[in-house]
Amino acid sequence: MRLFLLAGLGLALAALGAACTPKPVTDTEFRGFCYTSGGGRHASCDSISLCNVFDSSVLSVKHASREDCSKACDAVADTLTADNQFNGCMPVVASGASWCRRYCLGNYPQ
Repeated sequence: MRLFLLAGLGLALAALGAACTPKPVTDTEFRGFCYTSGGGRHASCDSISLCNVFDSSVLSVKHASREDCSKACDAVADTLTADNQFNGCMPVVASGASWCRRYCLGNYPQ
């Protein structure tokens, strides 16, 4: 009986550990989530062009580390914030930055 409980506990811990490992975000997933943020393309701004800046400046570039990747996301977000601060596009910029960081988290080792 103890062996059965110990084996069950081991399986539960293994499943919990696997659930905590971040799943890599693909370029396609990034674009899908980012493009539809902030109301989509037909709202007050063109989410596709904003998301493509993250895609071409961060996702399409090989980074040395997770930290470098995240810094690149922040740099793009800072630039886009300066350009879009008052035109209603900030939800798209914020979503793009968030999904960009998730991309870095899942695709670059610590």
